[in-house]
Amino acid sequence: MQKLTKKYAIILFKSAMLTSVIYGFVVYQTLDKLVKNEIAQFHLVTKSIQDYKSTLYLLSVLLEAEIELNAGNDVDEPLLDQGRVYRLIPDAALTQNEKIVSSTAQRLFLSMPELAVGLEYLLYYRSYEGLKILASQSFSLAGEEIDEVFSEKMCAESFRCARYASAQDLSNRIVVSDVYRDRITRQAIITISSPVYDGLVMVGDLNIDIYLNEFPFLDNKTYVSNNSSNGREMIVEDLRYPFHQSAYSERFVVDEDFAVIYRIPYSQIIVDTLWLYFLMVTALFYVVIRLEELKTKREKLKLAEIAIRRDEMTGLYNRAALRDSSLKYAIEKQGLAVIAIDGDKLKSINDTFGHHVGDEAIVFIARCMQACFRESDYLIRSGGDEFLVLLPGCDERTAQSLASRLASEVRAKSFGTQQLSLNISFGVAVVEEAETLESAIQRADSRLYQVKRSKV
Repeated sequence: MQKLTKKYAIILFKSAMLTSVIYGFVVYQTLDKLVKNEIAQFHLVTKSIQDYKSTLYLLSVLLEAEIELNAGNDVDEPLLDQGRVYRLIPDAALTQNEKIVSSTAQRLFLSMPELAVGLEYLLYYRSYEGLKILASQSFSLAGEEIDEVFSEKMCAESFRCARYASAQDLSNRIVVSDVYRDRITRQAIITISSPVYDGLVMVGDLNIDIYLNEFPFLDNKTYVSNNSSNGREMIVEDLRYPFHQSAYSERFVVDEDFAVIYRIPYSQIIVDTLWLYFLMVTALFYVVIRLEELKTKREKLKLAEIAIRRDEMTGLYNRAALRDSSLKYAIEKQGLAVIAIDGDKLKSINDTFGHHVGDEAIVFIARCMQACFRESDYLIRSGGDEFLVLLPGCDERTAQSLASRLASEVRAKSFGTQQLSLNISFGVAVVEEAETLESAIQRADSRLYQVKRSKV
């Protein structure tokens, strides 16, 4: 049994080693493709951010031009009839500039409705002179949250507005925030802001909140803010993978003082495809085991094809089976146990009831043997009332137990029309290293006859 376990362990080890070579080659060939695919998806996000920056810049300049053009004039065009106006001061009327922004937005949204409604972003104007938010879509916002939108602390901490940004940040009219979590939805958001001036006074800013959760490949990603000598940095990485510090990095400059670094851990491809490795090991192990079994079966088939190797009376093998090459393979690779069996007092049965009853006794012992042992075991009638059982992959203790079970089976049953009872004796031996099969059989016979003598 230990040799059989060792055999399976060796096959498993070889399967794992071969799979590791194949798997390593596949991973090496796939790694570059994985990185390119991840970077391509990351570039979709960065392209969206660039597009939003350009759109926001143009819209803020347009609003400034409209404010300058309509300075001192009554606004008689329709105001924005979608979205919602959020007021820090309840029931406060729209200022002149807010009306201009609202009517301009109405014209824009009528000609470009897709600008107002987007699942991945929210467009809104924050008025500093009237303390209002003019949003293209309605959303939940309580009074204290409106107050927070205008707070200097919030703007300074995450760069979410233009009002408190430095002159350097406003040099290109664009301010990009860090990634932060919405208080209500807990979504990861980046806000892009662009100031709107009336002359030299900043009266508001135009903003786009970009919902990063709308980009599926960013699921499970962690956003870490970092200040370096190059300015603000946002590191985007997946911390679920081991050794995530060892990663391929792609840097994208969002703004003059802000960059996003996307990191792809090299362990990602291994973790994500580890199931394939175990599947390959299992499949290869199964194939090798089946090949081993097929080899054994072929050897047994050769044995079966030679009719003279079968005992005509019992259907068991005869002594010719001892020359089979599969036994040599079993001894070398699995180990082999031998049980020598002899019927007790069969001569007296022959003398008392006749040889035909003696033959029935021999067949009865053979049937009990077939019931107690495996199909892969070699059951041999070696002559007269003598039998051999050869057990591949079986140790002496197990063989002893099986022989005792056979003896109990024979003793517990009766045979023939006269319902006679019968006993057997047995001896057990295991083929030792460098020992021949014939030598092991002789040792088993010797132990058998010791038992028979003790019964006299």
